[in-house]
Parts: sequence; structure tokens; C-alpha cells
Amino acid sequence: MMSAGSHDLTISRVMKVTRDQLWSAWSDPDILAEWWCPKPWSVKDVKMSLRPGGAFAMTMCGPKGEEMPQNGCIVYVREKECIVFTDCMEENWRPTGSSFMTAIIAMEDCPEGVRYSATVKHKSAEDKKQHEEMGFHDGWGAVFEQLEEIARGL
Repeated sequence: MMSAGSHDLTISRVMKVTRDQLWSAWSDPDILAEWWCPKPWSVKDVKMSLRPGGAFAMTMCGPKGEEMPQNGCIVYVREKECIVFTDCMEENWRPTGSSFMTAIIAMEDCPEGVRYSATVKHKSAEDKKQHEEMGFHDGWGAVFEQLEEIARGL
């Protein structure tokens, strides 16, 4: 388990699925769109290439017509074990000029299934607090549940 720094948020859960199932849910943009954000939000225009320097972009859509573009870059991938992505760059390492977070997703076998963890690193205490106030634990918790449900069917 990764230790959290003072600007980090973490969430972890044991899922009753396999790493193969989780990887399938992560590696197919159409499947990722089914679980990526807490309902009633949805995503569209998913562009994802799970390789260092690959795109990680989409538009999150709210129930009142809100649209939040999300542009990022895959930093590191170890298939079925770890994915690191950030919004400080977009595809092919192009700097965005701003950043909010870098996320580290880890998948580890355990007796009950797979321990699935997210560590989200922020550049400042203020950004971390903003993310908490946006509902990080509830939102990412709901997404974990959606991911597990989708992964079970794969």
C-alpha cells in the first residue's frame, strides 16, 4: 500500500473480481465510459491510450447539461497492476499549463479478490481541500462500486 503525503487523498476497496476483469473495464474506452463518474453524471468522447504519453481525455456530462472537459496524459502503465495519469500534460507529453492532480491506480490480488486503490496527489493543500469538498470520498467510492459491478460482468 502506498503511503499518502500531506497533499494526497486515498481510497481503497477489496473488490470481488479479478485483475483481468478490472483491466478489461479500464482498457476499453466504451466500458470505461459506463463507470467513470458517479451517476447521474456520464462521460462522452473518451480518448484513451494506455501507454506512457497516451491520451486520457473525455468530457464529463452533468444531469443539468453541465460539461467538464477532462484532458490528461498516461504517465505509467504496468498492465493489470498500476496506471498513473495526470492532468498537467495531455497526449504525447504536451504540457497543459495547469494541473490539479496526478492519480495512481493500483490493483493487487488478495484472498477476497483484488485490492483496488487510488492515490490522488495534489500540488497544494488548497487543491486537496477543494477535491475533498467536491466529494472525493463519496464520488470515488460510488465510482468504485460502479466499476466493480461492470467488471463482474466481464
